[in-house]
Amino acid sequence: MYSIKAVAQATGLTVETLRAWERRYGIVVPSRDAGGRRMYGAEDVLRLRRLREATERGHAIGRLAGLSDEDLARLLDEPTDRRERAVADAFVERMLDAAQRFRSADCEQTLTLAIAMLPPARLVREVLQPLLREVGERWHRGEFAISQERLVSTVVRRHVALMLDAYDRTARRGPIVFATLPGERHELGLLTSAMVSASHGFKVHYLGPDLPPAEIARFARETGAIAVGLSLVLQESLRALGNQLEQLVAGLPPEACVWLGGAAARNVPADSLPARCLVLQDGADLERRLELLSG
Repeated sequence: MYSIKAVAQATGLTVETLRAWERRYGIVVPSRDAGGRRMYGAEDVLRLRRLREATERGHAIGRLAGLSDEDLARLLDEPTDRRERAVADAFVERMLDAAQRFRSADCEQTLTLAIAMLPPARLVREVLQPLLREVGERWHRGEFAISQERLVSTVVRRHVALMLDAYDRTARRGPIVFATLPGERHELGLLTSAMVSASHGFKVHYLGPDLPPAEIARFARETGAIAVGLSLVLQESLRALGNQLEQLVAGLPPEACVWLGGAAARNVPADSLPARCLVLQDGADLERRLELLSG
């Protein structure tokens, strides 16, 4: 629980603004301690951060107050205007065109510019994910050769890894381990998630693909990890998932949680997961979890 002064520091809002918003709009309902002082939970802090960001984008607090946490998150996930979306789409088209013409240098140059212009989460959501999805679809349709697919994936992997390394040098928050379980070798989604986590100030340990659960758990235990991120892309990976997660959780630090992401993870029923394991539906869900861990 957090005092109103601590919440003001964590959200960038003044104490006066917090009290005014509570009084006029009931945006959060703090509890009271034995002395009658306002006390806020982590979910309150997260909601207030989002409200502040939305007002900075020009939205009226009176309209925002009635939105659910999910609606507010969706609002912030939207590009601020069509021009910004057009910029992201242009990056994707330029990289696809470069791959079509086998121009690795052009692909590199375009991605470098996108990295310079866009914050990490938007870069992943609006450029890298659409780009990699379209490359995969063109390959399946026979419009791209495997060499063209590799051109794009190699450029993306190299630059995301460089971003991860740069953010890691100034990391001050708790460690998060990223890996995949045996048989899972698709790692670009995992790598981008690791980079986004590092951009939030977390110490990221990227182990890469195809690791036994006991080894992931051992590394997490030795580094005092607060979370483990796993990527599940292949449907066949789900057959052994239950036993693998049980092994992993059994070896983790007591407070560490396990996040499952990727196309196959979305097909895992929540009630089939061991304790401390949860499925993240998308990048916005990852960012919400990171914000909660940030306090």
